[in-house]
Amino acid sequence: MLAWKLPNGQLRQVEEGSCLLPLALSIQDKFKSPIVEGVFNGEAVDLQKPLYTDGTVDFIEVNTAEGMRTYTRTLLFMLLAACYKLYPDVDLEVRNTLGSALYCLDKSSIKLTPENIKAIEAYMKQMAAAKELITLKRFAKSEAMGKTSRLRTPDSEALLDELPDDATLTVYYLQDMPGYFFGAMCPNAGYVPNFELLPYDDGVIINYPDTGDWTQLPPFVDQPRLNDAYQEAEEWSAMIQCNTIGKLNNIISLGYADKIIQVAEALHEKKLAGIADMIAARKNELKLILIAGPSSSGKTSTAQRLSIQMAVNGLRPMPISMDDYYLNRVDTPRKADGSYDFECLEAIDLELFNEHLQKLLAGEKIKLPKYNFRTGCREYRGNELQMTDNSVLVVEGIHGLNEKLTASIPAANKMKLYVSALTPMSFDAYNRIHTTDVRLLRRIVRDSQFRSHDAEATLALWKDVREGEEKYIFPFQCSADVIFNTTLIYELAVLKKYAVPLLEAVQPKSGRAYMTARRLLNMLYYVKQIDDNAMPNNSILREFVGGSIFKDAF
Repeated sequence: MLAWKLPNGQLRQVEEGSCLLPLALSIQDKFKSPIVEGVFNGEAVDLQKPLYTDGTVDFIEVNTAEGMRTYTRTLLFMLLAACYKLYPDVDLEVRNTLGSALYCLDKSSIKLTPENIKAIEAYMKQMAAAKELITLKRFAKSEAMGKTSRLRTPDSEALLDELPDDATLTVYYLQDMPGYFFGAMCPNAGYVPNFELLPYDDGVIINYPDTGDWTQLPPFVDQPRLNDAYQEAEEWSAMIQCNTIGKLNNIISLGYADKIIQVAEALHEKKLAGIADMIAARKNELKLILIAGPSSSGKTSTAQRLSIQMAVNGLRPMPISMDDYYLNRVDTPRKADGSYDFECLEAIDLELFNEHLQKLLAGEKIKLPKYNFRTGCREYRGNELQMTDNSVLVVEGIHGLNEKLTASIPAANKMKLYVSALTPMSFDAYNRIHTTDVRLLRRIVRDSQFRSHDAEATLALWKDVREGEEKYIFPFQCSADVIFNTTLIYELAVLKKYAVPLLEAVQPKSGRAYMTARRLLNMLYYVKQIDDNAMPNNSILREFVGGSIFKDAF
């Protein structure tokens, strides 16, 4: 018999090979939303996975970021199973998220019609109503590869080749459809009743609830510019045969890592030069560039490199730090718990900021403030600023896309640039890599390199960071005039060297931080590591791993 310690401290005796599902069902009434995943000895586990050791037990409910990943993964499996049943010739590939929706590309020659998509949705709804079981079975690696032959591709085979021959793999079944997924599934289709399918572009959208309220299905809000940025990255990476981890690993194994680094960096330079050309073409009216994006998107390096390209075109970029326009700390708005809310728009002195922008655009001279983060007060140290005919103000900050920040400046005089790491990389057609995971790895490495924070500290803050992004950045990304994708298709292979020892140092006692660390380690396990010596010193990735040529504002 095994001894399991429950979240309330109670001990339960269970037989070897038991799973967490019966226990989860017995205490479901203690949770506000359905339990969709377990936590055993600090690691996330499927509720149906057999366990063979003593341990501590906890649970993940659907109204969490991790729980919603399980919800979405289950919906995807239901979609694939429904397509297999109704339209077996359809070939879907998971692409990217658009808000609370997942876009899947239809790669088949016979494209799904709106009527087909409605029929698939109806079949999935029947699955949910019938609570169709999703079963978990464990097989030896060689046997598992045979069980999933229909879903196996060269990309998935390349990943499985990274596993030892004696590895045991989890295969899921929904009706007669097998699936191999990186992560847990809900025990049955009845756990995911709220969703809709919508025709979109060359495929289908799965619209699902936002994190935090699994019972409500928000209306799908199209973000065509963002989707175009994703698809451009997908098509480019596929064109150069490096859109999956398996292909990247093969390039590394063949000794071409330096080449893929050079190609990826050249794309960044080309894109930034193109944006600078757009600015130069409007130099008579365009005088303000606003750069915003979520955490660890590479905004600082983007601003520096764009400024260089603007200078090539004869412009004079003039940086302004939005941080210097913080209200004095005593005047800063507070959160509900009484702590200062430095991320809200109202923490900025909007009146002074707009007054200075108007004066600068009128050719007047201003006295630049400098915020003293030690004292929490704005100071004036004699620095002045005045624009010339070829000057362009460059402002980087969290609220750059919010029109309220620069309400006094006409649209013709400003360009809003949204910066984010929209990775096109995936493991295979059904297991994508989350953009948020790439940014989190960047932040973990950067915080260790430059801020003396260990991975546990970064992971502990990540939830608050993500909430700030959802509140202050993502609602305004559709208003961007230009999107710059800072992802580098090789970056996981570089980040691995720095991130793995940091993640391995996270202890089980850290709770959910440990769980996230183990998930990221499992992801990086499949990625071959490369040296970053070939990475140029102006690379956006240098902002995180170190060695960047950019030290001060341009």
